[in-house]
Amino acid sequence: MEEKTLRTLIEGGREAKRFSQRELARRIGLSNTSLNDLEKGKVQKPDIEILRKIAEELDLSLKELLSVAGYNELTTWVVDDEFKNKSSKDLKNIIKEARAFKYDILDWDAKKRAIAGDVMGKLDRIAYKLELIKDNRGTSYTLDEAVKDIKETVEELDKVAKKYDYSKLPYDV
Repeated sequence: MEEKTLRTLIEGGREAKRFSQRELARRIGLSNTSLNDLEKGKVQKPDIEILRKIAEELDLSLKELLSVAGYNELTTWVVDDEFKNKSSKDLKNIIKEARAFKYDILDWDAKKRAIAGDVMGKLDRIAYKLELIKDNRGTSYTLDEAVKDIKETVEELDKVAKKYDYSKLPYDV
């Protein structure tokens, strides 16, 4: 197994993206000569911002690039353990999924709250009508109708009692 070096990581990333050295240099705002020197190990301590741009452009782990470039002291605080080997692309996807999940769960919660509000209103009306029956205040509402209304309301509550579909959770969250 080949040892991970800056050269192997960058070349592997370029090959995966089908970028020439010239194309990557253009995308990150570096001269082709400078990128060539960086890949060949002629640059002792590459600029961290250049490494960040390379990581982002090639979907590589910034922590891994920093580590092989000799910045081990920085790798402990660059990213949390949970995301340590994630590329910029992966992190962007995680953020996108988390945002979608946030709006989905907020929508789910809003629907549950709306149903609960409707049910509370119905139960309040049923209770009022039952009080009319109890006090013999002349209502056409019957106990049979109250039982029917309560059963319908319980069915509506069943929708609220269901758990959130956790299969919708983002994979990495």
